Amino acid sequence: MPGYARRCRKVRGLAGRRPEGDTSSTPDPHLEGQHLFTSEQLFDEVGSSADVLRHAPFLERARVERDLDREVSARLALAAYVTARLVDRLNEGAPDDESREAFAWQVDAVRRHLSDLPAELPETAHLVGILEQVPPTGQARTGLRLGLTAYAYFLEHEARLAEALDVLGLAARSHGRAIPVGEFAALALFAARLRRLQAQWAAANASYAAAEEAGQVTGDMVTVLRSRIGRGGVLRGQGNLPACRSLTESVLRSAEELNLREVQAMACADLAAVLELQGLLTESVQAKYRAFRLCDDEIQRMRYLGDLGIGLAQIGAFSAARTAYEIVIGSQASFLVRTNAILELMELESGVDNRVAFERLRAEAESVRERMTPSMTADYLYKLGIGLARFGKVARAREVLNDALRLTEATGLNAWYFRIERTLQSLQSGTDAREPNPPVSAGLSELPAVQEVALGLREYALSGA
Repeated sequence: MPGYARRCRKVRGLAGRRPEGDTSSTPDPHLEGQHLFTSEQLFDEVGSSADVLRHAPFLERARVERDLDREVSARLALAAYVTARLVDRLNEGAPDDESREAFAWQVDAVRRHLSDLPAELPETAHLVGILEQVPPTGQARTGLRLGLTAYAYFLEHEARLAEALDVLGLAARSHGRAIPVGEFAALALFAARLRRLQAQWAAANASYAAAEEAGQVTGDMVTVLRSRIGRGGVLRGQGNLPACRSLTESVLRSAEELNLREVQAMACADLAAVLELQGLLTESVQAKYRAFRLCDDEIQRMRYLGDLGIGLAQIGAFSAARTAYEIVIGSQASFLVRTNAILELMELESGVDNRVAFERLRAEAESVRERMTPSMTADYLYKLGIGLARFGKVARAREVLNDALRLTEATGLNAWYFRIERTLQSLQSGTDAREPNPPVSAGLSELPAVQEVALGLREYALSGA
């Protein structure tokens, strides 16, 4: 269960990590008598464990997967549901012999259910790991919170955001009456991100405000500034680009003054996103490159580098973009990050008419297709269809894009559905299948600032860093 163990180590590290540059003494975890941080501040309280409507996202996944005749996936969703119900019962407690006996019976029932799942699947490993931390006596363990939070990370990476938020709520409630302030801040930031990704703007802002309050209480400026970056992301999502840019630049200045490199990198990455939306592509590339250089975490650095590759390709700096993608593909980054780089490079090569490279990357992507999330599969099919059309295989391109259309309709990926539908209409009318891009000034890729980025990437690649 390497994936499960790795995520638990990540969660354990986040929970115990001190802020960058922090030299203060360790505060009391609950700051007795001053501040009490609870799960109710982040998650609505729900009814008793007898309420069958609890954990509805898992039931909805089971229904969808069953309708698509994906029996194993449906069983996994139901297993997640019964495991969540078991944790509900644990959180409620077992005050007498009768309730303890009922709880032990429920533990055995869930164990039997999980034993029927394919043991090699990552989600099975997460659910079994959670169950192992649920003792028949009903006495909660610290490992349970770690297991639940690791599972929430897994669900987020699988783009199951509503389910991830549901499980995160279980982790928060497993603390009981109060949550240690450091763990509360981490939970609040996680919940805020999940809500922002689902366009739940008001709820996301409330969670970011809760995280900032916790950071202010302990003097944890990393949490304070990350919360403000998150609120900038909400503003960007709502389309208020000037306010987003102003807030993000303010955070960047504060992080520079405090010498918080991690936060500087985050702020640069978010600043790059808003600059790109404002059409300031060269400035966006510079901000992405700065985020990449500032970041000390290898995994996050590769994410920034993948984004930089996209920015370079947008301004026509194809050689530098190729270098960025190839560094990511050859790194130890996660499957999602590396595969995204493969797909972006595949699109780049079709755009510059390099059919040999396109076919090589297509084969590499196809070999891992079964591991792709639905949204990544849609992206792959879209880029494959576009590439085939560029190389004159229009009939085959239509077949691929129609497959993508059926996938996105079945999985509710509406934005992808309409994008692919527009591309199909373009193919049928005989026009360019590619979506129109903002006009780029001639010679933008030759600007000194862009050339500096390209040179830096070549040196990084040659250094083998």
